[in-house]
Amino acid sequence: MRKKGGWIISVGLVLAVVFLMTDYASAQQKVIKWRAVTHQLVGTSRYKGSFVPFCEMVKKASNGRLIIEPYGAGVLFPVPESFDAVRDGVVQMAMVWSGYWAGKDPAFALAGSRPGDPIIDFSENFYRAEQLAPILGKVYEKFGVKSLGAFDFATTEILCTNKPIRALADFKGKKIRSGGIGATFYTMLGAGAVSLSAPEIYQALQLGTVDGAEYNDWLVNKEMGLHEVTKFVIEPCLHTGATDDKELLVNPKAWAELPDDLKSIVLAARDQARYLSGIAYEVEGKKVKLEWLKRKVQIINLPENDVKEMRSIAAKLLVDFGKKNPEAGQYVAGYAKVLNDLGYVEEAKALGHK
Repeated sequence: MRKKGGWIISVGLVLAVVFLMTDYASAQQKVIKWRAVTHQLVGTSRYKGSFVPFCEMVKKASNGRLIIEPYGAGVLFPVPESFDAVRDGVVQMAMVWSGYWAGKDPAFALAGSRPGDPIIDFSENFYRAEQLAPILGKVYEKFGVKSLGAFDFATTEILCTNKPIRALADFKGKKIRSGGIGATFYTMLGAGAVSLSAPEIYQALQLGTVDGAEYNDWLVNKEMGLHEVTKFVIEPCLHTGATDDKELLVNPKAWAELPDDLKSIVLAARDQARYLSGIAYEVEGKKVKLEWLKRKVQIINLPENDVKEMRSIAAKLLVDFGKKNPEAGQYVAGYAKVLNDLGYVEEAKALGHK
């Protein structure tokens, strides 16, 4: 016959196990809520095309255990404050273009845009992004933010003008809206770079305050109405090639506290967002380009010799940026290797690749 004391001990052990299992189950079902910000305006294609679907995918795949609330540009705070907001834990996540942090480190400027970049398609863009992610990740880490790599894809931008630019010499004296490295590039071409926020571009083109503007691709520029106040589009795009529209940034502490399976879900949703961006931006952009042409916007193709000279000017600019600090130098060297890997041998040599 079992002793009473032994029975009590056995029941105690069973209850302990039950409580442990309950605590484990509760921990597994605990709902974690994050906030995520982006530089894209609410309602635009680049807000609806990958940013919002990413948040929805994470919620669905985690069975509601991780809920990421999306906030568009300027809803919680000005876009330039996003970096510090993630670092300080004001928000847990951001999907924002690295070029916004150019003032913090030249490597961020290079990650945002690379004048003269010959890369235009989806696969080559993400090959470059993956190859350079370790370098860029260390720079983000230096400033107290964790990068999870490129979030989505941006096709090449376009240069909209109201005055024809048919040769390199025609840039002289023109007023071009630009920013970051792009502004320096246009200055080197002989133009005057003008800084304008996105909402100011339409009126500036309409009133002739600027002769041209580069902001985004065919799709986004149409959503801003720029096709209504543009006469020409200058090709090829040389102020920036295809790039990562957003870098996926997280607060290091919030990321460390996230269970491993939820981390995997976030990364899988990121990859799905990359795929969706190729459809939402690249394919839709090609369709929208036809609408520009229907409005009698004329495409001007620059002479081959002038394009070659402009690429040479761009390469000098990038090499000079690479001298600003060790990380920027590593980025330029890594970028040159990527170009060589992809068969852009001459462009790679111009950046110092041997």
